[in-house]
Amino acid sequence: MNYSKTKTGDGNPRESTAVHEREDVYYTVEEAARKLNVSTKTIMRWRKAGLRSETRLIESRYRVVIWRRDLERFVTENPQRVEKGTRFSQMSGEQRQEIIERAKRMAVAGRGLTEVIRRLADSTGRSTETIRYTLKNYDQHHPQEAIFPKYQRSLTLEEKRELLDAYQNGVSIEELAVRFERTRTSIYRILADIRWQQIMALPLEFILPEDVRQIQPGSEEENLVLAEIPKGEAKARRMRAPSGLPAYLASLYTVPLLTFEQEQHLFRKMNYLKYRAAELRDTLDSKHLLSRVMDQIERLNDAATEAKNQIVTANLRLVVSIAKRHTNPGATLFDLISDGNMSLIRAVEKFDYSRQNRFSTYASWAIMKNYARAISDEQFYRSKFLALENDANVERERDETDPAEMEAYQARQEKRVAALLKTLTPREQQILIRRFGLDRNREPLTLKQVGQEMGVTKERIRQIEIQALEKLRKLEGM
Repeated sequence: MNYSKTKTGDGNPRESTAVHEREDVYYTVEEAARKLNVSTKTIMRWRKAGLRSETRLIESRYRVVIWRRDLERFVTENPQRVEKGTRFSQMSGEQRQEIIERAKRMAVAGRGLTEVIRRLADSTGRSTETIRYTLKNYDQHHPQEAIFPKYQRSLTLEEKRELLDAYQNGVSIEELAVRFERTRTSIYRILADIRWQQIMALPLEFILPEDVRQIQPGSEEENLVLAEIPKGEAKARRMRAPSGLPAYLASLYTVPLLTFEQEQHLFRKMNYLKYRAAELRDTLDSKHLLSRVMDQIERLNDAATEAKNQIVTANLRLVVSIAKRHTNPGATLFDLISDGNMSLIRAVEKFDYSRQNRFSTYASWAIMKNYARAISDEQFYRSKFLALENDANVERERDETDPAEMEAYQARQEKRVAALLKTLTPREQQILIRRFGLDRNREPLTLKQVGQEMGVTKERIRQIEIQALEKLRKLEGM
């Protein structure tokens, strides 16, 4: 019996008997396409849709082949798909040129890309994707005569954000397609890509014991983890706000403190939800994005954020109590509270609830550590920059009758500060100048004010300030 080598779907050779060859005949992809009057791309799409094929060694070259009986079975089982494919035979040059000319006339008449594609598809019997590709290919090769020039460039990040905002505010896909001169398919693809980027940027770090990771989705155990917070002793632990407090501080006393059991439940729930979301995110393929998977990831992340916010809200009073003990002339109480709140949020993200410790102990340590670092930086600022002003005062006391000398000394000090600042990046220079009033014409600004000027958060300004001061500390050997 004669044997010939073939390859299975995994690419490994296997033996195929001559008996099988006598029972049936096979076609190459090109032969199958000619037999059914479709394109080779259509055949390749059918393979993904279930048309069986294999790879055979033909004349020293491996070729994809389709057995006649498999092709006939696919045609019988998929009549609509096959009928649609046979209607879209290879387009001739004359047909392509006619489509281009008609598209030009409609564009001059003010028709949008989506409408042009739809009308041409209806009148020519071609698919909208074929029309879209034809027009796009023409514009790419004839940029000076492009029918829809705006379509040839990619949307900017700002335009993508505008598109997403409009969609989330209820603007239909059809309206967006007209506004941004894209097909509906392109709009869906852009929206999916934006969502994917946002999902990949989600902070889904989690701390979760192995036994909780083993919980099966949909099980009774999962239902217990995802249940609402146990009522416990919450109402009994509600406290009355002291009189005379600002509205923000008074509002904190309306939120009950958490019992140990409630705290453990919320941390377990938050980390489990993030774990599930992270697992799903790992399955995403940027080239084949599934909306249902992204929907599920976003729902899980939103639920995790809600649990985190419950923990944060219940501990805001802790921040205030610690901030009161760290007030100093260089920082207002509300500045300290704002910084402390950021430390609290980071502490929630990093707390390992499985050790059975109270979160308030861990959070207090994190907040006080942040304050200690901030105060140290403030002291360095005073010793470094305000010392220049003290030197100037001493010099003035020595010789108040010589204005020229005083002016020269001031110039030397300003030159010294300028030399120090030049060792920093332009951004670091601007932050220190604004924070410490090194510009004669401006008063020192708070972290929040500098952040508003530069378009970033107060926390980011504080981080850059610390980084810049550390550079100067090393430079001066301090």
